[in-house]
Amino acid sequence: MTIKEQLIQEVETFPDALLAEALDFVLFLKTRYLDTEITTEEQDTILLSQAAYELGDYLTLEQYEVNQV
Repeated sequence: MTIKEQLIQEVETFPDALLAEALDFVLFLKTRYLDTEITTEEQDTILLSQAAYELGDYLTLEQYEVNQV
């Protein structure tokens, strides 16, 4: 099952009261991420950051706070 199919399946089970909120969130994501063009350099940085994160190359919040003192 694709992510899109999973998303549709989940939305179909939402109570009516949450549908408006879900739509607002989807529209926010679309505006924030899809309507914004990023440069090749920004895309490369994002990919490198994701790869580093997946390899565990990051600080926890606690480690970051200790380094700020």
